[in-house]
Amino acid sequence: MHETKVDQEEFRAGQRRDWNQASEGWREWSDFIDRWTTPVSERLTAMARLEPGQRVLDVAAGYGEPSLTAARIVGPQGSVVATDISPGMLAYGRERAAGTGMQNVEFIEADAASLDFAAGSFDAALSRWGIIFEPDAEGAAGRIREFLRPGGRMAISSWGPPERVPFMAVPMVTLRKVLDVPPPPPGVPGPLSRPTRDAIAGLLEGGGFSGVEVEELEITFEYDSPEAFASSVRGIVAPIANLVKAQPPEVQDQVWQAIADAAAMHAGDDGTVRFTNLVLVAAGQA
Repeated sequence: MHETKVDQEEFRAGQRRDWNQASEGWREWSDFIDRWTTPVSERLTAMARLEPGQRVLDVAAGYGEPSLTAARIVGPQGSVVATDISPGMLAYGRERAAGTGMQNVEFIEADAASLDFAAGSFDAALSRWGIIFEPDAEGAAGRIREFLRPGGRMAISSWGPPERVPFMAVPMVTLRKVLDVPPPPPGVPGPLSRPTRDAIAGLLEGGGFSGVEVEELEITFEYDSPEAFASSVRGIVAPIANLVKAQPPEVQDQVWQAIADAAAMHAGDDGTVRFTNLVLVAAGQA
C-alpha cells in the first residue's frame, strides 16, 4: 500500500493551483505534447479494450487526453466524461474538443477522490499520468472501480524511475542543486512517485482491480535547442515550474539558465536535445 505523508486537502489545493498556473503553458505546448505522447493514449485505450458505443471515464484528464482519443474510438454512440481538478486545464480541454467537432465528451471539475457516479455507469476508465498525483490513489481507484460495470477495465500510466525519465530528472536535479533543496520525502505523490511495475500495479490492486498487467513504452521528446527544452519545462511541468516561481526573479533566471545549460550537455551536433523516457502502462479488471 502506498503511504502518504501529506495533508490530503492541502495537497489537492496545491495541485489545483499548480495546474491552473500551468494551463497556459499547456495551450502553448499542446501540439508538441500530442506529437510525442499520442502512443501512450493509444496504448491506454487499447489496454482498456475500448469499443464503439461505450461510456468511458477519464480521471485527471487535464487538457483532454486520453479523453479525445477515447472519444474517437467510442464514436457518436458512445461518450466520455473527462474529470480534472483544474478548471484552467478543463477549459482548454473543452476548447480542444469543440475544435474537433466532438460532441460526445463532457468535462467535469472534480478531484479523483471526490468523483461520484452511479455504480456500473461506465464501461472503462482511463488516467494518463493523472491518478498518480492523488494522495489517496488506491482509495480513488477503489471508488472508480465501483463506477464500472462488472468486467470493466481501468488503464493508467506513470513515469519510470528518474534515471529512465531524463526530461524530468535533468531539470529536477539541476533545480535541487541550484536551490539546495532536498527531494520530496517518500510517499509524496508526484510525476515520479510510481516508478516501478510493482508501484503502478499496486495502485490498481489496492483499488480492488484484478488481473493487473503492466507494460513498458519508451517515448522520445525532441527539442530544437537547450533553451527550447528549458522553456517547455517552464510551461508544462507544473511541479518544477511552480517551485521556481516561488523564488526571487534573479534566482528564477539563474535556475532556468542552469536547466538550459544542463540540457546542452545532452544536445547533438545540430543543437537538438532528445530525451527518451520510460512510461509504465497498467490495466486491471473491475
